Amino acid sequence: MAFVEKKLPADAPVAQKALAWVDDRFPLTKLWNDQWGKYYAPKNFNFFYLFGSLAALVLVIQIVTGIFLVMNYKPDANLAFASVEYIMREVPWGWLVRYMHSTGASAFFIVVFLHMTRALLYGSYRKPRELIWLFGVAIFLCLMAEASVICSHGVKCLIGAHKLL
Repeated sequence: MAFVEKKLPADAPVAQKALAWVDDRFPLTKLWNDQWGKYYAPKNFNFFYLFGSLAALVLVIQIVTGIFLVMNYKPDANLAFASVEYIMREVPWGWLVRYMHSTGASAFFIVVFLHMTRALLYGSYRKPRELIWLFGVAIFLCLMAEASVICSHGVKCLIGAHKLL
């Protein structure tokens, strides 16, 4: 297929010309309309369809609060507890950021489980969405692997603390 540039009138706005230039090289408008702009909404659209977006929102909150916590945390055996105390007592709104982060971890798992339950109940794993389902399962397995690593460190730390006492 040969490259054909879309012809616009000479008095067309600059933004329309720029968008046409991009569309000739990359189907941006078609992508927008297919995925978001003119997306077919199912007839049984209900409350359960919000869990995917809610999972993304909780993930963003986890990332943002994690970045703020990392700015003040000292990953040293001698300084870790003091840095957590510093975050809780001295950093403005540090207590809120820490509690949002710790509560958000549990909320993320709950929302992801509800999202997957909705997908299973409504058959979102069937054709033509098998590949999306497989990507979701891969993301879920990564999530579970990360949680098991974090939990194993927590258990090891707890056992170590009991041995010291």
